[in-house]
Amino acid sequence: MEGQSKRPKSSQTVAPHYNDYHKVEKSRTTLLIIDPQNDFHPGGSLAISTASADAERIASLIKAHADEIDDIVVSLDTHQRMHIAHSLFWTNAAGDAHPEPFTPIPAESVERGEWRTADPQWQTWSLDYCRQLEKNGRFTLIIWPEHCLVGTKGHAVEDAVAAALGEWCGAHRRCVEYVLKGQNMLTEHYSALRADVERPDDPRTAFNVAVFDRLRAADRVVVCGQALSHCVAFTTRDLLSRWPAAEASKVVLLTDCCSPVTTFEQAAEDFVAEVTAQGATVTTSDKLTW
Repeated sequence: MEGQSKRPKSSQTVAPHYNDYHKVEKSRTTLLIIDPQNDFHPGGSLAISTASADAERIASLIKAHADEIDDIVVSLDTHQRMHIAHSLFWTNAAGDAHPEPFTPIPAESVERGEWRTADPQWQTWSLDYCRQLEKNGRFTLIIWPEHCLVGTKGHAVEDAVAAALGEWCGAHRRCVEYVLKGQNMLTEHYSALRADVERPDDPRTAFNVAVFDRLRAADRVVVCGQALSHCVAFTTRDLLSRWPAAEASKVVLLTDCCSPVTTFEQAAEDFVAEVTAQGATVTTSDKLTW
């Protein structure tokens, strides 16, 4: 594969996420918060207009039920400017302009040379990448505004949620589990469990077995965060793909604690209908039983 490392594989398994050394063998309720970051909230570069209200409900849930929530896992979208879904990665045929945010880049446009990679070494990979997205039924590659850039305010957790997480840590005397995703510039990483297209040379893009096993230790996993049409949707799909079908109801989606990206409302509706049909529990934070 283009750009693949030639180093020998390590005999040790490297955990692709932060580990607080607290082994979770059993949890009554694990809260899985997807990308509760500033850039997805009003004022951020990829803001969802209703995300602040979602965040307030998430924070209220954590505070009201801190004693019943035994574990919290938070995913963090983590990018740099140079990323396959950012403008800087691409140029037009003349090489004098980058695509505007929200420009779709289907495989056929790369084949025709309408868009090419700014660094020529990634041209072959990027064409294959776009083809794989479409073959796997994922979203066509879309250029997003630069968002969740590591080290910026946009990458940080939204204030209300961050405060509630801090209170929960104090009450339980332990850490929240933060899972970084999206660091590899050559693939999108909507799901908190795996990249949209995996890179064999980067274990961070493969299915995150350690995080899945942590979630599997729970009597139920309550899912919320941003965005309902994208990262919440693909994370929940990947979670259910390895969850026993007979226990699908233990995966709980809080629809009042996540919102779709604008113009992707239908994708969100389709996702909710899909997981409902699979047997997952779809409810709201005020109707969740404890």
